[in-house]
Amino acid sequence: MLLCAILALPTLAQRKNVRINEVMVQQDTTGGNGWIEFYNSSYSTVAVEKMFITTLSRDEVKNHIKAVTDTSKMKPNKVMIEWCKERPMDIYEIPRGDERNTKIKPRAHFVMETDGDIKAGTFHLPFTLKAGQDNYVALYDVNGDLVDDVTIPASLKPGETYAIKAEGRLPSELEDGQTEWIVKDGKTLETAITRGNYNIREVNENIEAFHEKDPHGYWIALLAMSVVFSALAILYICFKLFGVVSKKTAGKEEEPVVASAPAAQAAAVPASGDLDGEKMAAICFALYQHLNAHDQESGVLTLTPRDGSTWATKAGLMRELPVIKK
Repeated sequence: MLLCAILALPTLAQRKNVRINEVMVQQDTTGGNGWIEFYNSSYSTVAVEKMFITTLSRDEVKNHIKAVTDTSKMKPNKVMIEWCKERPMDIYEIPRGDERNTKIKPRAHFVMETDGDIKAGTFHLPFTLKAGQDNYVALYDVNGDLVDDVTIPASLKPGETYAIKAEGRLPSELEDGQTEWIVKDGKTLETAITRGNYNIREVNENIEAFHEKDPHGYWIALLAMSVVFSALAILYICFKLFGVVSKKTAGKEEEPVVASAPAAQAAAVPASGDLDGEKMAAICFALYQHLNAHDQESGVLTLTPRDGSTWATKAGLMRELPVIKK
């Protein structure tokens, strides 16, 4: 369980980088449903399944989670799931099972339709946005933490969108104070509306900020060398300590006690000084077998010559055919 939690931490951290990028309330004066575009600002793929999208206010969600968890000890994510069942028109959980579409690529967008028809697919919300009034939209993580929210002003006209300004957005932390929202009407290139494929920033803000502070790369080189040599020093210390501990542990091992020959003989002889009959018989028999192990030989070898050898005959060199029995 601990290993699963540790492995899940990077995924949870990446979901904090999903941001509301642009919102359209009404497509034209005759109607038409709006949409909400989200943006994965991280440099890795993010699975947005099981995240929550709602029009409920921040205080209402916070107070509801606190009230339920205080009374029933239920986890915040379970509270949000149950709330989706109680108020399906106000809060929506991005369903699991559609992994091919809910895995958002790095620096990519995805759009949720505010048409009130969740039967149409994963990216269709159960609520609609109303023209002529303020509309609040919030995105929550699987554990009930607020990821991003925005209030669309009532002054937004049909056919316009409320979007972040590309060069003014640094979506690293919620309420970072650096997000500039503008109204897009589609009349110019700067205010063009091409949902799902705009406000793309190819520049990495972190790299640019580091380049401004360290234009020649001295600090990054010093930092890299410090990390390498620090790691080597730590490894040296660890191996040194391991060797010392191993030597001390080896010295404490008990050595087997070897008794001296006189002591062993004394231990083998009974206290009475006499051996019993069975032991004496066994010793005598062993000595007899040892001393009379072979017959007496004359030490003379007698060689008897023969006329021929089977190795010299042709018949002996041929392979004998097997006998077939009938």
